[in-house]
Amino acid sequence: MQRYFARVIDVKTLGKLVKEYKSSVWESILKLNDLEDFDAIWALKADWFEGPNIRRGGWSGVSRIRLNTEDGGSVAVFLKRQENHNAKSWLSRLRRGIPTFYREFKNIRLLTGLNIPTLEIVYFYYRHNKEGKSQAILITKELEGFESLAAESYSRNSALMQDKKQREKLMAAVAMNMGHMHSQRIQHRCFYDKHVFVASINDCWEVRFIDLEKVRRTLTRNIAMERDLYTFSRRMKSWRLSDKIRFFKMYMKEEKLSSYSKAMWYKIVARLRSKGKI
Repeated sequence: MQRYFARVIDVKTLGKLVKEYKSSVWESILKLNDLEDFDAIWALKADWFEGPNIRRGGWSGVSRIRLNTEDGGSVAVFLKRQENHNAKSWLSRLRRGIPTFYREFKNIRLLTGLNIPTLEIVYFYYRHNKEGKSQAILITKELEGFESLAAESYSRNSALMQDKKQREKLMAAVAMNMGHMHSQRIQHRCFYDKHVFVASINDCWEVRFIDLEKVRRTLTRNIAMERDLYTFSRRMKSWRLSDKIRFFKMYMKEEKLSSYSKAMWYKIVARLRSKGKI
């Protein structure tokens, strides 16, 4: 493989440079599918799952592919590729920005390290080619069996949402994982229903958070929670106000809200009313 200049700030130690991440769990599967290196993956012909996003002076696109496994089966993954699709940051002033997939890669690893449920990384690589264009690949395992809270299954009149027991178990699972994320001072900053994936497994609700490009660590838990709770309440159009109050109580772990919690809830409600969302 031809050598290229590539720089990625390691997630655990700033200053330690890596150019490639390949999950040891997936290494043999990539090899089986002749996708062992960047050039092979970059050249793979695959239909777009979502049309390419052409902006930031470059392009970014997503494909869904199936990889053969050693047991004769297959597994679905999402293959993301981009070129000159960079985001500015203080780390990248001398490098004309970093690929947006790098932010996602970094944040997936951050959340995984903190036991916050999210995507599973298969492969990541970031380089500059001979023409000086930044190129990045990010492959993640499909969340098989999961659906986002924006799916029809979770609409207000769906059978699931009419089942009070299941609705409350689902709300409790989302509240618990959201609370854990905020306890680590992690703010999603784009906490929409379509970015929360859930699945009922053995009568328990599993939760996964996606779309992590804007994730950041905050100084305090309060800073992390206030914006995300407001955004989630605004975006959960399928929930009645009573559901949103119940969810908030679950999140705060209070059957009767404290003065502090009431003040925060009234602040959220005031913002919702100003946007005409209740």
